[in-house]
Amino acid sequence: MHSFLKSILLLVVLSLNISATFAADTEKNTSNNSLPDRVVGDIGGAIYSNRLNIGDSSMQSVVLPYGFFDYQRFAMRIDQLAFKTIPIGFGYLELVGKIDPDSYKIKSTINGKTISKGYQVPIGVGTFQETPLGVVSINAYHDFGPSKGYLYDASYFGELTLSNRVTLYPQLGLERQSKSYANYYFGINSEQAQQTGYTPFQTTASNNPYAGILLEVGLVDNWYLNFYGKRKWLGSESNRSPVLTRSFQDTVFTSLVYRFK
Repeated sequence: MHSFLKSILLLVVLSLNISATFAADTEKNTSNNSLPDRVVGDIGGAIYSNRLNIGDSSMQSVVLPYGFFDYQRFAMRIDQLAFKTIPIGFGYLELVGKIDPDSYKIKSTINGKTISKGYQVPIGVGTFQETPLGVVSINAYHDFGPSKGYLYDASYFGELTLSNRVTLYPQLGLERQSKSYANYYFGINSEQAQQTGYTPFQTTASNNPYAGILLEVGLVDNWYLNFYGKRKWLGSESNRSPVLTRSFQDTVFTSLVYRFK
């Protein structure tokens, strides 16, 4: 827990640095810190697919509601729910929770036996900074799921307008999984090794860079179609896990949304 508190402090410091960097743009800063009294943003549905490359598993797909919107102090950002507290920089210091539908069921490639790692429940603090140069998001989570570990994430979204109907949003990010977090999801203890035929394996904390891109296409009126793809490369220790068939994981989704303005 001590390391988690240090991460919260670091998060605040980084947010203040972002504010100081763009302090000259006061009007932009004030606008971003306003709280809308109505829903502003995108709401719709999406087909989400993940390829975790764990055991003998193929692409997992699920149809779920989609949201990227703000309403007063509440925000939904695809896979994150946030509650805004105090203004900081170009956004707020937020209480955040991450939605992750991945079940981490591992079907052995050796004997076909299956073990379940359970679901993640990441809850923590973060900030979403809409700066003049793009969006910076920084989050620190504690997993209240079985791992009891910590998850840290920092990402940047740019914006490229290709036409009056097509916009491209490139993404770069880095995720850090604590030792207990990474070891729970990618490690194999002696009992699990006996059940699945894998060699016992323990990993350390893992730094996982990732890159993604979102393509937004305007259809008619306030309707939009989104295509998103992301690849995450697992750290050098975690990617040695015997349960992994590849050293990376992919996420894609297609969403149809209505934009509230």
